[in-house]
Amino acid sequence: MSCLICAGGAERIHCQGPWEERDCPDCGRYRVADELLLTLIEQGQIFDVGKTRGWLDSRRAEVAIPSIEVHEALLVG
Repeated sequence: MSCLICAGGAERIHCQGPWEERDCPDCGRYRVADELLLTLIEQGQIFDVGKTRGWLDSRRAEVAIPSIEVHEALLVG
């Protein structure tokens, strides 16, 4: 399975709800809302790897597994 942020190798973690969860050696463990993934695919967009990794690192100070939703992706982008 591939990382949703950097496209490198990552482990897919099964989770409850409308999420895709990954554990990437470079990006760490995170969740991305299904709604956001569909929006990115429809618009042909990808994550900015550096900005997204930085945002995930800052969120890990508050939560163990950060979740990226549509409104957060707009702020990161």
